[in-house]
Amino acid sequence: MLRRRKRFGRSGRPKKPSMDKIVIDANVLISAAFGGTPLDAVSRAFSIGEVYLSPAIAAEIGGTIERLSTKLGDEKTRILTALWERFNSLCRMAEPERNVSICRDPKDDAYLSLCAAVRAGYLITGDKDLLAVEPARVSSLPKGLKILTPRQFLEIDTGKV
Repeated sequence: MLRRRKRFGRSGRPKKPSMDKIVIDANVLISAAFGGTPLDAVSRAFSIGEVYLSPAIAAEIGGTIERLSTKLGDEKTRILTALWERFNSLCRMAEPERNVSICRDPKDDAYLSLCAAVRAGYLITGDKDLLAVEPARVSSLPKGLKILTPRQFLEIDTGKV
């Protein structure tokens, strides 16, 4: 019989298992509205951890939905808006105190700044500039941060699923 050892905190009570802190790129979220791998990755992120947003990222997502509405039509825009409202209600909001300047696009830096602020373990993105960042080489980013595509995120073993 396999027994798990309880870990105790300073109070003498068992420690709660720590939740992974996860940041998800706006494009992954928007793609999730149409199903497939992005939706699976977003669902998994919520099942294993705490997903974080910043006001800057929330504004980017809102603006993207607004710009896409003419291309998507009313029904798909309603679906996307409903998904965004649900996603937004489930996320933890954090405002980075310091901005990280690494990428060519300041919108990409907003994701890295949020990762640094919340000490995220994962950034899920399809953005090539973000995927090219090597977190271990950037002292302002959390140690152990993994920047992954939705598919890579689904393939890793977090030990929590």
